[in-house]
Amino acid sequence: MDRKEPVEQPQGPLTAFGGRLALDPDARTATVDGRAVPLTYQDVRGLRTLIELGEGLHDARDVLLYGWGAWTDPRELRYPMAVLRAKLGEPWWIVRDGDRYGLRPPGPPPSGRLPS
Repeated sequence: MDRKEPVEQPQGPLTAFGGRLALDPDARTATVDGRAVPLTYQDVRGLRTLIELGEGLHDARDVLLYGWGAWTDPRELRYPMAVLRAKLGEPWWIVRDGDRYGLRPPGPPPSGRLPS
């Protein structure tokens, strides 16, 4: 299986899904359909990793290696991803299937909250 190499945490904002989901790592905030969400350092790492890995589900080991540079038990990712998932809100932006994680837009943006 191909493994992605861990990367330095680059500076600057990232966006996904046409701007519906935005991450500002320096301010430690995400914007979800126009709603600001305060994040911890660990939340930023998790969200940045999922955005950078791109669409689709990714093995937890790849997420850990790419985002944290760690090769550990994939169950270690369950709690931080559950916390981040709850912060981003329902409907869920982070999907989990066994020990695989990914991002997906939860449907059309709410009316009146289109990203700019």
